[in-house]
Order: sequence, then structure tokens, then C-alpha cells
Amino acid sequence: MLKEGSTSKYFFLGLIAVISLVGIIIIFPFITSIIAGAILAFLFHPFYNWMLKRLKSRGVAAFITAVIIILLVAVPTVLIINNLTKESRYLYIRTKQLVFSGQIIETPCYDDTFLCRTITDANSLFREPAIKNYAVNLLNDILTFVTKKVSDLIISLPKIAVYLMVVLFTTYYTLKDGEELLRRAEKVAPLKVHHQEQILKQFGDVTHAVIYGSFVVALVQGAFGALGFWLFGIHSFLWWAIIMTFFALIPFIGTWVVWFPASLYMGLTGYVQGESGMIWRGIGLFFYGLLIISTIDNIIKPVIVAGRARVHPLLILIGILGGLFTFGLIGLILGPLILALLQTLLEIYERERSPHIGEPEVDILGHLHNRKHGRRDLK
Repeated sequence: MLKEGSTSKYFFLGLIAVISLVGIIIIFPFITSIIAGAILAFLFHPFYNWMLKRLKSRGVAAFITAVIIILLVAVPTVLIINNLTKESRYLYIRTKQLVFSGQIIETPCYDDTFLCRTITDANSLFREPAIKNYAVNLLNDILTFVTKKVSDLIISLPKIAVYLMVVLFTTYYTLKDGEELLRRAEKVAPLKVHHQEQILKQFGDVTHAVIYGSFVVALVQGAFGALGFWLFGIHSFLWWAIIMTFFALIPFIGTWVVWFPASLYMGLTGYVQGESGMIWRGIGLFFYGLLIISTIDNIIKPVIVAGRARVHPLLILIGILGGLFTFGLIGLILGPLILALLQTLLEIYERERSPHIGEPEVDILGHLHNRKHGRRDLK
């Protein structure tokens, strides 16, 4: 009987392993869509809870939340793509005109000053046939690359539609049934109850800090950057906003690497051309970037992350870059989240294996531990 029971047990475990492997193979092509849907559900879960309190129906609240997500994502995306297309065309034509004219810095400067000599030398350099041919070939290569990517995107539209449908359904069912799925996962997970609760709580805090404290703040900085560039008359402000958003994610660098050179270039161009209006616009952009674009994160991040887990800047940096190279665009979020989960597990392991001697701790169940005497006090 024991042998028969053991055989049945191992057969069942082997069957689970085989079916799980086949299941992973089936869902693997949609893994990024599933992850994206889960992330959207996490982002909009507070709104879903607010709707649920008023509608008293999980299905209706999840459906309305999913529709709002579609509107919030699709409408701005269409508008941004339309504007980016126009700006890209203008940027390409304008750059090609400057290259062919031999004035890469379009500023007449005849004074015998260091700035004028530098501008004249730069323009002279781009009049050299070899440099001009290299610049033209580089522009053509960029145009060919962008054209190919756009063609591939158009061809892949049916596949993209399927991926978006998976994202939408994943978001809907994660909102609707997510809590039930977590409860079922807790029952089958081979972990102690307090470890499960601690992992969920700490990982939730770290995820909140990564998504809201880094990505949402970076989007806000990019939006303020776009507004500032538009107000001060800089062309292709949406492209610069996207670049600022990316640099805002990188610790110790930030958005200043975009707005500071832009304000400096505008101020110097106005000075050389004798246009006081451009000089003041450059000065205005400098103070706007210093006081608003680069400062807004210091205001909203403590409010968003307040009381939750802090994420080390190095973890964010490596997670963003490594995730981008490994998983593509979704890796910008997925990379830091995976490292955040690793951080959570290592902290739990460190706490369990190497407690601080003599330091009382309270675990997730509210039990007071006295590490010095190795006993637990219940209060």
C-alpha cells in the first residue's frame, strides 16, 4: 500500500511538472503582455477599489477600470505618435538642410571672440567633404532604420492587436480575481504564513516605490519638461520630453543633461545674434529647469513613497538598463521589479539567519522577539 501510494504521489508530481512545462511554453509568447496587464492592474488598483465601494460589483468595477485604462493609454498615445511623426519629419529635413548648407550652427558670428571662433571652426569642419558625406550617410542610415521599423510595425499590427487584447483581459481578471488568486497561491506555497505575508507586504511596498516613486515621477518630470520646452519655443519638444523621462529614471544623472544644454545653447545663440528675447528665453528655461523640472521629484516622491520601502538607486539603475537589454521596453519596469523581489527575499533570509543580537524585533504577526535570550514574547 505504501509503495503504491508513493508511486501514485510521484506520478502525480511528475504529471504536474510536465503539464506546468507545457503551460509555460504555451504562455511564453504572451509573457510580456501578461506582465504588462498585471502592472496596469497594480497601478489602477486604488481606482478599482474606489469604484468597487460605489458599484458593489467586482466585474463592473473591473470593466469600467479597464475601459478607462484604454482611454488613458490609447488617446494620448495616438496624439503623441502623430506629433512625434511631424516633429521627426521636421527634425530630419532641418538637419539635412544645415548639413548641406555647411552651417551646422546657424549663427552668423564675425566678432573676434572665443565663442565666435569656435562657431566658425565648427562650421568650417562640417564643410569638409569627408565630414559632410559622413553626416549625410548617417542621416540616411537613420532614415532607413526608422522606415524599416515603421514598416515592421505596420506589418505586425495584427500581432500587436492580439498582445493588447491579452494585456486588457489580464488587467480585467487581475483586478476582478486577483485577491482570490493570491489566497489560493498562499495555500499551496511551501512557505510559512508569516513569511508569505512579509514577502507580499514588502514586495508590494518595493513595487509601489519602484513604479510610483520612479516611473510615475519620471513621467511627471517629462511632462513638465515638454511644457517648458514648448513655452520657451523649442522645436521637437516631445522628443526631448521622452529623452528627459528616460534620464529622470537614472540616478545621479537626471533631466538636467537635456534642459541645461538647451538653455545654454539658446542663451549663447541669442547673445551671438544680438537677440535679447532669445537670451531671456534661455535664462527663463534655465531657471524653469532648475526650479521645476529638476525639483518636482523632490516634492512629489516623498509624498508618493512616504512610509514605504526605499529602493536603492543602484538597484533602479541596474534594473532599468539590464531589463531594457534583456526584455525590451517592458524591461524598464520588469527589471527593477525582479531585483526588488530579490532584495525582498534576501532581506528576509538575512533577518532569519543573522538577527541582531540584543535587538528586539516585531515580526509581521505582532510577536515581539528578544534576540539576546532567543525567546519570543507575546503581547
